[in-house]
Amino acid sequence: MPFVRAGYAKDGGSLLQKTFSTGIGYHFKDDISLLGLGFNWGQPNEGTFGPGLDDQTSLELFTRLQVLQNLQVTPDIQYIRNPARNPEADQSWVFGLRARLVF
Repeated sequence: MPFVRAGYAKDGGSLLQKTFSTGIGYHFKDDISLLGLGFNWGQPNEGTFGPGLDDQTSLELFTRLQVLQNLQVTPDIQYIRNPARNPEADQSWVFGLRARLVF
């Protein structure tokens, strides 16, 4: 399951002025659980952060697991190079956990 997403924002306080994401997902046999890998490139918004910041890139590995009939959890790990929100750092790691409850 490939995916592509792009965006553009002029001013308005957004994190990224230009962004492009792509990746792939693999559905397991049950067709509910998913393993995915995504890549993102983004240009920090000069109106928010000022000029001169390097472009931000990130790589994300995630899995969506069907825990119960009405509950999915998605743990993920992200590697971010040149994080716009922390221009002092060359890289950053983010660990996340999302949940989706349907009723």
